Amino acid sequence: MSEIARVDRWEPSYSRGCEVCGLKPVVIGVRGAQTVYNGGLCGVCMFGREDAADPTTWNDDGAGND
Repeated sequence: MSEIARVDRWEPSYSRGCEVCGLKPVVIGVRGAQTVYNGGLCGVCMFGREDAADPTTWNDDGAGND
């Protein structure tokens, strides 16, 4: 069983495109100063919202933060 990683904030990574649609940036999750989630999805595919194409919306309420 894998451990659940807690994320402090979502940040963009421009190093590669989304595995689904090819858009950049992809979403990474950061806790403290460490990357704890290195995803392969852009904001739209990760959060399922059109406005999530803009990384500044990723840490708004309702963007997937707990």
